[in-house]
Amino acid sequence: MNRNKKFKNTFIMITAVIFFAFAIITAKTGKAFALHRNGMPGMSIGQAFTYALKHNKMLKLEKIKLNSAGYEENEALSGFFPKIDFNEIYMNTDNPLYAFGSVLNQRILTYQNVQSYFSPNFLNNPGMIHNYESEFSIEQPLFMGGKIYLGYKRAKLNRRAVKKGLSETKQKVLYGVAKAYYSSILAGHYVKLMKSIVITANAYKTLAENMFKAGQVVSSDVLRANVELAAMKEKLASAKKNYKLARYFLNIEIGIPINSKYELTSNLKSIPYNKSLSIDSLQKTAFRKRPDYKALLLNKKNMGLGVKEAEGKFLPKLVAGYDYFSNGPAIHPDDSYSYALTVMLHFNIFSGLYDYNNLQKSKSGYNTMLEYQGLLKNKIEMQVRKAYLQYKTDLMNAKVAKLAALNAKQTLKITTNRYKAGMTTLINLDRTLDEYKAAKVEYLNTLFRLNVDKYYIKLVTGTL
Repeated sequence: MNRNKKFKNTFIMITAVIFFAFAIITAKTGKAFALHRNGMPGMSIGQAFTYALKHNKMLKLEKIKLNSAGYEENEALSGFFPKIDFNEIYMNTDNPLYAFGSVLNQRILTYQNVQSYFSPNFLNNPGMIHNYESEFSIEQPLFMGGKIYLGYKRAKLNRRAVKKGLSETKQKVLYGVAKAYYSSILAGHYVKLMKSIVITANAYKTLAENMFKAGQVVSSDVLRANVELAAMKEKLASAKKNYKLARYFLNIEIGIPINSKYELTSNLKSIPYNKSLSIDSLQKTAFRKRPDYKALLLNKKNMGLGVKEAEGKFLPKLVAGYDYFSNGPAIHPDDSYSYALTVMLHFNIFSGLYDYNNLQKSKSGYNTMLEYQGLLKNKIEMQVRKAYLQYKTDLMNAKVAKLAALNAKQTLKITTNRYKAGMTTLINLDRTLDEYKAAKVEYLNTLFRLNVDKYYIKLVTGTL
C-alpha cells in the first residue's frame, strides 16, 4: 500500500516537472498558440502581428540589409584610424641597382670593403645578393578634403534611412497580415452563410415535395427546389475552397508553416466613427510619422553631404606616414635599422574634368531628391484623403447594409409564409432567398472593408 502511494507521488512529481518544462520551452520559443475555448489553438489579430514580426521572411531580409548598412558605417568609421602594416620581404637578386641598394640598406660597408663594392666589376656584376627586410609602417590621413568625415556621416545617414525602410516594411507586412486575417474571417463567414442557405434550400425542397404531395403545387416546383439546392451546395463547396486558400495565404503572410491550424479569435465588428479624425490631423501625423518620408529626408540630407564631398576633391590632401625598416643578409642576426617619416601634401591640379563632372552629378542627385520629396508629399496627401474618405463611406455603407440585411431577412420570412399559404410562387421565394444572401454578403463585405480601413489609415499615417 505504501509502495503504491510512493509510486503515485513520484509519478505526479515527474508529470509536474515535465509539464513545467514544456511550459517554459513553449514560452521561450513562442511557437505554440494559446488554446482556444474549443481546445484548438487560437490566434487574435494582435497575436498574428506578433508572429509576423518574428517570422515574416520579408522582414528577415530587411534586417539583413540593416546589418549590412551597419557594417558600411563601421567601414566608414575606420577611415579615422591609422593604417598599420607589417611586411617581411626576402630578395635574391643580381640586378645592379637592387643589389647595391641592398648593400647600402644592410650597412655592411667598411673601409676594408668599400673599394670592392664601389668597383666597376661589382657594380656591373654584383652576383647573387641576399637581403631580408622587415618593414613596419603607419599611415595617418590628416586632411582628405572632408572625404573621411563626410563619408562617415553619409554612412550613418544611410543606416538610419535603411532602418526607416525596415520600419516601413514592418508596417506594410502588418497591413498585409490584417487584410489576410480579416479575409480569412470573411471567408469563414461566407462558409457559415452558405451552410445556412443550404439548410434553408433543403427545407424549401422538403416543403415543395410535401406541398406537391398535397396537390398544392406543380411538379416543376419540386424540380426547381432540387436545382436550387444543388446550386447552393456548389456555392458552399466553392466557399470552403476559398476559406482554405485564405487561411493558407494568411499563414504565408505571417511567415509560419502553410498548414498551421488555429482558431481565429478576433472577428469582424462595426467600428464607431472617430470624431477626432480629420484630413488635416491625419496629414500632419503622416508627415511626422511616415517612415518612407523620413527615409527620403535622410537620403536628401545624404545627397547634400555628397555635394560637399564632391567639392572636397578640389581641396589639398595631407597625409603623414612612418616606416621602420630592418635589413640584413641573413634572417635578422645583425640587422641594420632605419626609419622614414613622411608628410605628403597633395594638390589635385587637373583630373581631366572628372572631379568637375562628379560634382555636377552630385548636385543633380540632390535636385532629384528634392523633386522626389515633392512627389512623395503629394502621394501621401492623396493616400490620406483616400483612406479617410473610404473610411467614412464604408462607415455609412455598413449601417445601410446592416438595415438591408435585416430587411431582407424579414422579407424572406414573410415570403416563406406566403409560399406555405399558396400566395406566391417558388420562383419568387428563391429570388427572395438570393436577395437575402446578397444583402448578407454585402453587409459582411462592408464590415470587412471597415475593419481593413482602420489599418489602412494607420498605414498611410505611419502609425501601424
